[in-house]
Amino acid sequence: MIQRKQTVYLFLAVVATIVCLCLPLGTVQLPVMGAEPVLFNMALVQTVDNSPVYDFSYSPLMVLLAIVTLCQLVAIFMYKKRIRQSRVCALNIALLLLWMLVFAYFKYVRLTDLGSLQQSWVAFLPFVAAVFNYLAYKGIRADERLVRAADRIR
Repeated sequence: MIQRKQTVYLFLAVVATIVCLCLPLGTVQLPVMGAEPVLFNMALVQTVDNSPVYDFSYSPLMVLLAIVTLCQLVAIFMYKKRIRQSRVCALNIALLLLWMLVFAYFKYVRLTDLGSLQQSWVAFLPFVAAVFNYLAYKGIRADERLVRAADRIR
């Protein structure tokens, strides 16, 4: 059934990842005065001579989060196939952990030559989405155990 609590958890995870895709992850504090670059999932946006300059080398963040968002949407409608739905939730958790590792790489390795990254609250949303995916995973497994127990009684 689509009205299960796992569906609510997956929907909240979708909302969290979509918000993370749309809003900036943080700003880079430059050691000198000037316009501070803004890091999005897709690119680092800098202002040079009143025109934006985009560095798309940060797009793996967007690709990972877009894949996770699509997988979560697909998982919502896989309510008749609980085993496959739980596997998709586990895959989402792994991809969100990979996103966090890639973000840490960009923050601590790639952005250090520009300055320090002041991350916003949006950068924590993939962790929140991973928690929601874990809760959905636990609920799906509990439903599967309940169905198997009912089949044994028959």
